[in-house]
Amino acid sequence: MTRLSSLILLSAAAIALASPALAKISVQGAESLCKTEIGKQNPDAKSVKVDKDSTKATGGTFTYSFKVKGADDAMAKLLCTVDRSTDTVSSIVPAAK
Repeated sequence: MTRLSSLILLSAAAIALASPALAKISVQGAESLCKTEIGKQNPDAKSVKVDKDSTKATGGTFTYSFKVKGADDAMAKLLCTVDRSTDTVSSIVPAAK
């Protein structure tokens, strides 16, 4: 094999192996982002739990429903949306009752 074809083969292999790293964020990764962001916004929260049954995924976003127990034992429901293209939390809003 010539030096040039070896270089091309190695470059193609590197690109193929790097492709999984370029994949969009996973469901668990997005959930973790939400938990972290909710924890930052509610530092006194006793617990932050996701309602796995209400998790929704679309082509562009993940949406999670969280139950947050405050320091005063009050429960709040929050909806957290993660933008899959940027791997960031795009919104955290109170859930409709």
